[in-house]
Amino acid sequence: MLSECYTDKNLCMKSSIKIVCKKNALADGKFPIYLRITIDRKSKFYKIPYSCDLREWNEAKGRFNSKNSNYLQSNRVLSRFEDDASKILDELLEYKNTFTLIEFDNLYRQNSIDNNNFVEFLELRTKQLYESKQISYSDSHNDTLISLRKFKSNIDKYSFDDIDYNFLLNYETFLRKTGCKDGGIGVYMRNIRATFNIAIKSKIAKQELYPFKDYKISALKSQKIKKALTKEQLQNLIDFDIKNIPSATNARYLYLFSFYARGMNFTDLAELRWDDIEHSKFSYKRNKTGINIRVKIPENEITNEILNFYKEYRPYPTNYIFPILKKNILEYDEEELAGRKHNVRSYYNKQLKLIFVKLNIDTNINFYTARHTFATISLKNGVHVSKIKQALGHQSIKTTESYLEDFKDHEIDEAFENLI
Repeated sequence: MLSECYTDKNLCMKSSIKIVCKKNALADGKFPIYLRITIDRKSKFYKIPYSCDLREWNEAKGRFNSKNSNYLQSNRVLSRFEDDASKILDELLEYKNTFTLIEFDNLYRQNSIDNNNFVEFLELRTKQLYESKQISYSDSHNDTLISLRKFKSNIDKYSFDDIDYNFLLNYETFLRKTGCKDGGIGVYMRNIRATFNIAIKSKIAKQELYPFKDYKISALKSQKIKKALTKEQLQNLIDFDIKNIPSATNARYLYLFSFYARGMNFTDLAELRWDDIEHSKFSYKRNKTGINIRVKIPENEITNEILNFYKEYRPYPTNYIFPILKKNILEYDEEELAGRKHNVRSYYNKQLKLIFVKLNIDTNINFYTARHTFATISLKNGVHVSKIKQALGHQSIKTTESYLEDFKDHEIDEAFENLI
């Protein structure tokens, strides 16, 4: 809480700023978070795009506690709201010794985020996703914003009320004219829908004006985008002579290790230490979900080759197996760590594409698809989907199913050839 006392002759003027959790539950059972401004015992509450379970909230500090999965990132955003309000109080004090809550409110509304402004809320959501380490999802939201600005040059002035059924239809038409297919249109529309849903839960957008009651994303052809290598393509990657593209050595090795480590995410691979592996086994807590995962690395020629290579190749003075982090993880702040992982992964994706061009593999395949490849090949080898779910560390079987490539017609035919 921020509190100051302003004095004009015999008048003591007190003002305070605090983030508070109101006890009137929302429809989803959570409680809304507000910025409370008090000037001379009169208070006003401003909506903040957050809500919480009471067990996640520290009432005295006006902050999320560690029971909230993203409490550090969320608390930084809350601090920014307080800082903005504090600057306005300082600005008022510069010009007059006394001021009213109405004067503060006028300045605050001019300087702060318009609570009903669609683009400003989308920008805030994009930042929150980045700060919570959902880098790819954040990038996708940012791409949506760039596309919307191309569609409407004045989109920054649009409120949630302006994003109606006709707006979405016109936006879809615009995207088609620019060559965007159903899959890409669906990504943009789902990001807009997700932003709307969060705004409604935060009491910023109105439920009755929700445009996706009429506009159905499901009407777009949901042709699955290929996200997994076939067995043959994976074998070609294993057999690829890296001497042709030596700069892609790390990219190839990490992709293959991710596959053999049961689809281990890049962000988790970055933190894997030599001390973690014992007799080809290791356990780790998945960064994205916090789920503990046990892995046994298959002992074969390629996994031995990878581990032996990195025992010799040590470009950074750390105990991490792979050359991703230059220093100990504790020496990074959260934003710097996320940025480092993102930049290295982007570089390795570019190197992977060089290999895929040589192998005549779809260059849309990137590092993350090692997880999809592991899942799909496991399924086609007869592994039950529930075991694949556990291996990937998914919380929902639906997430696992979305990873799996459809079977080819001949594979279905062969599966049912001998029913009796």
